[in-house]
Amino acid sequence: MSKHDHYVFVTQNHLADFARYDMGFSDIIEGELMDALDYKPGDVECESSYPMMLQDLRAALEAFSESSTDVYVFLLDWWLPLMTYFYKELCLDEIMGPDPDAIGSMEVRDIPESEEDVLVTIFNVIGRTVDIRQFSQTLPPPLKDVLDLDSMIEMIDNFMEDKDLPIEQRRYTRPQKVAFINHWNNNMLLEDAPEGVKQLFRQFTDELCDEGVLDALKVKAYALYGGNAVYECDWAESARLLEILWKDYSFGYAANTLGYIYYYGRLDGGVPNYERAFYYYSVASSFNIIEAKYKLADMFMNGYYVMKNPPMAFQTYLKLYNETKFFFESGDAGCDFADCALRLGDSLKVIPGQELQRYKILLEAKYAIDKRLQIAPDFGDRKVKDNIVKALDESRKALTLNPHFKHGRTVILGNNDYTQPIEEFVSTFAGITYELSCKKLKSGKFKLRITRLPESEDKAPRLSLSTQPWTDFCGLVSRIEFTVDEGKGTGYLDFLTDKCGGSIFFDTLNISDPLEYTNISTFVFYDRGHKVLMFTSDKLFYNKPKDEAD
Repeated sequence: MSKHDHYVFVTQNHLADFARYDMGFSDIIEGELMDALDYKPGDVECESSYPMMLQDLRAALEAFSESSTDVYVFLLDWWLPLMTYFYKELCLDEIMGPDPDAIGSMEVRDIPESEEDVLVTIFNVIGRTVDIRQFSQTLPPPLKDVLDLDSMIEMIDNFMEDKDLPIEQRRYTRPQKVAFINHWNNNMLLEDAPEGVKQLFRQFTDELCDEGVLDALKVKAYALYGGNAVYECDWAESARLLEILWKDYSFGYAANTLGYIYYYGRLDGGVPNYERAFYYYSVASSFNIIEAKYKLADMFMNGYYVMKNPPMAFQTYLKLYNETKFFFESGDAGCDFADCALRLGDSLKVIPGQELQRYKILLEAKYAIDKRLQIAPDFGDRKVKDNIVKALDESRKALTLNPHFKHGRTVILGNNDYTQPIEEFVSTFAGITYELSCKKLKSGKFKLRITRLPESEDKAPRLSLSTQPWTDFCGLVSRIEFTVDEGKGTGYLDFLTDKCGGSIFFDTLNISDPLEYTNISTFVFYDRGHKVLMFTSDKLFYNKPKDEAD
């Protein structure tokens, strides 16, 4: 088909009709709906611009509401042509910026004060809700199942009728109220908000709670849990709303919060009710909430309501530590890794010979809580950090070695604690290839570097948590370095540097400490099941890594 076949001239009247959806793009091109995909921006020319008004948008929404239009027709016949061919001609760039692709992510007023504000708000909702890549052409859902057209029309009507009234006296739709309270549901924002905002926050929250709206029940329940800038603390009312949330809405975190209320005796003058706490933590645990799981383990560790069972508590801490460490290394700095590491570390203090391991885990807890505090500072997290710092100080005093070495530390092998940083580095992520490079120094020692390779060319290597308690280091890294002395067991390293260019690739590492030897560890590297390198050593020097997350 030639370019001339695609060319279409749009009069101002037709442009206005299109804005109101009195005619769709298929009517403008006098073709089938799917023909719209053949057109490019240069194929469409407009006689003149037509500033789209709020009433035009209302007319279009009403036309879609009264029809049985599906989302695919909406996209091809109106929304995508509007964004592609008519965005500037309808003067939308003057109120929403030059990039129509940014409409779904632009900031909008929490309460619209002008006709343009309402138009921008509705366009923003459509832009972040409707994406042609999400919908199949063969089975597109009805548009009404995707967009709340009636609420949008109601928003426009309310505004047009109430625009001369003070903002607090105007009518608002339920989605507007929900969006408002979710926007302001941050006590740091709310404390500095104007009194009018605080008044609307309370008004909307109370109204929506009375209507049983989930978002509002959450907001109010947690606002009353300790109080905020609008609501005074009311443990009893918070507990009542939390009960509704977990029972009627299956919101498991509400049961977890109820566990805290009873664990710390919020309803009984500070006297714990461990029986009720155990019940609610058990409910929350069934929702797979990690916090509830480690609180249940706390109760078994201390014998609160249940018989003491430290082995069971320890196994729970260990399992949760491994789970949350994976989350943390996968990029979730806000997870519960710090809490689980603190508990596992504390549980090790009664086990002989585990002080170095305890110190390592507490260093990880400290690193994790610092990262979490960088995301969203919270009073509870600051208290967790205080507990971690206290435990670290106790553990540091119990260590027989001085953990303060600026550049690195020599360690004696034959003990898993001292090869653990290498083993953990290589085993953190499955299916990853590593490069081992080896350089022989003038002293005769071998300097080894293990580097995690990226999974594809367009990605950086994944970072994993590396901890060296003897250098007080904990951070996220993609490589580690260490030095071994030349000896009887390092012949392969000589061969590697002389004959193989100084490097190999591997995907598996096995480190063993033969019982018949003292202070010796054997390192065996495999690539797809084939042994590619082996050496033994009685000691190594760890080079202190650099935290690559900073």
